[in-house]
Amino acid sequence: MPIFQDNRELLHRLRWLRIVFVLAFLFLFAKLWFLTIVEYERYKNLAERNRVRTFPLLAPRGLIYDRQGRVLVDNVYGLNLLLFRDEVQDLSETLQFLVEGLDLTEEAVNERLKAAENYGIYQPVVVKENLSMEETAYLLARQSEHPELRILKQPRRIYRYRSLAAHVLGYVGEVSQPQLEQPEFTQNKPGDIVGQFGVERTYNRTLTGRDGRRRVLVDSRGKILQDLEHIDPILGSELTLTLDLDLHAVAEVQLKDQPGAVIAFDARSGEILVMASRPAFDPNQFALRISQRQWDELLENPDDPLQNRAIQSTFSPGSIFKLIMALAGLEQGIIDAKSSIYCNGVVELHGHRFICWRAGGHGQVSLREAIRQSCNIYFYLLGQKLGLQEITKFSRQVGLGIPTGIELLGEVSGLVPSEEWKRRVREEPWYAGETISVAIGQGPLLVTPLQLARAIGIIARGKAPTLYLVKSEFDKRLRRSQAFSVSGFSAENLEVIRDAMWSVVNEGGTGHSARVANFQVCGKTGTAQTISSSTRNTLSDKTGEKFEPNAWFVGFAPRDDPQIVVVVIVQRGGAGGTTAAPIAGEILKLYFEKYQKNRPAGVEVASQAKRDKRL
Repeated sequence: MPIFQDNRELLHRLRWLRIVFVLAFLFLFAKLWFLTIVEYERYKNLAERNRVRTFPLLAPRGLIYDRQGRVLVDNVYGLNLLLFRDEVQDLSETLQFLVEGLDLTEEAVNERLKAAENYGIYQPVVVKENLSMEETAYLLARQSEHPELRILKQPRRIYRYRSLAAHVLGYVGEVSQPQLEQPEFTQNKPGDIVGQFGVERTYNRTLTGRDGRRRVLVDSRGKILQDLEHIDPILGSELTLTLDLDLHAVAEVQLKDQPGAVIAFDARSGEILVMASRPAFDPNQFALRISQRQWDELLENPDDPLQNRAIQSTFSPGSIFKLIMALAGLEQGIIDAKSSIYCNGVVELHGHRFICWRAGGHGQVSLREAIRQSCNIYFYLLGQKLGLQEITKFSRQVGLGIPTGIELLGEVSGLVPSEEWKRRVREEPWYAGETISVAIGQGPLLVTPLQLARAIGIIARGKAPTLYLVKSEFDKRLRRSQAFSVSGFSAENLEVIRDAMWSVVNEGGTGHSARVANFQVCGKTGTAQTISSSTRNTLSDKTGEKFEPNAWFVGFAPRDDPQIVVVVIVQRGGAGGTTAAPIAGEILKLYFEKYQKNRPAGVEVASQAKRDKRL
């Protein structure tokens, strides 16, 4: 009996033991199924990362040349330090190691790690660019202790002439999160270097190459055991600009540190030869990841070196606008080449007293003399006869207030005022006296230097030039389809304006400093007030600052077959003939020596004979 009871107890225990074994087996089987089926990809990737590492091979961006094939923007290779975050065991220890041996602060490293929060965890982060030999030696000596760090040779953008043509060339920088959401950056990923300004931005896709990669087998300490895959990067496409490096350099040297802009273009083709803006910046700062301090200095600079004054700043054209006024008066039949007035230095119009720049006036002046001597009274009276509506119409006919469509982002429209504009924007009526101010290029009339250059191109050759910066057959076709059209102006009227501009430079006018022997330069100076005379005097008394007007010069050469158009503005430069005209003269002189001096003599003789016959 006791023996039978003992057997039953044993069988009972065995039954429970069997159940436990079955449950344990089912649990293990389920775990095995979960690991091998459900999380197969995850553990496969983890296993791969333990033995395979992928290094990015960044593609160099395409080179940028000037019109004569000289390299403006190049690439250099430097040693960069990358941090593989998925390999980090102790971030604080890694940071301490970096701070102790490199010219880095913990804050700087953390700033880069924070910026990389949008990266995938397996994408390496560049901790420092352009390592020195000492820094490289320090890292290599302890590489086995820090397999999460790796030194790679990577390309970096270099702007050979530093700040020269910086506003045209632009700069590169890391793509931002908002940019990644834009259609033009759909092919990019966080951490990519892209064009941020200038032609670097406009032609970013053209200049961007295709990155390669290197996959290697490594041990637990990060030592490379075997190459598994190597895909070479592909260099980005090259760009050839229309800029002439020599002419552009002269423009910037002449401007010095004075805020201003210089435009020069081929009057026949519309190719931009010079687009200078000062002060400028060094794009190399951005290629090396500009520091917050450097960025703040650029932003806080009162002269705004990041501003491309050629297309992003607007100015009153001052007396340059008298050329457009004269053309409008001739086209409307209000005046002709012989129309004259007597300037005694002051005139009463619409209950206001308007004065000429020359005390005592210019005496009896024809249109030619009014332009040569820049007589205000002549154009006050012409403005009264034309009226605002006609002034606005002709301003737009020569492209003022209309973007040129140049291949750079940020071009502004300027402003050609109208009665409707003032009612809409200022909620005030237009007063007749305001038309008189606009007639000499003052008041709310605002233009960009590039717009004004296009207008002078129309006067020079009778048709609107399509201005462009990049030599490309595709872009040429696109530009032709988007060309700014101009209603035909009378050839006789245009010649009257050209003849007057010739006298400004060659017959003792205000633009004589732009004269170039044997080149037949035509031009016009302008001195544009930035504030009213009464306000200027009041502020000068309070601050001691002179508040000088902006100095302008516009011109073209040669007279009979215009090939180059030049526009110069020097902010707070004073008189246009004193400050702006000499800068234009230096550019025209170099152009003549480079492109005209060695032309066949018969071309010059025929051109001169044609002019003499006409006269």
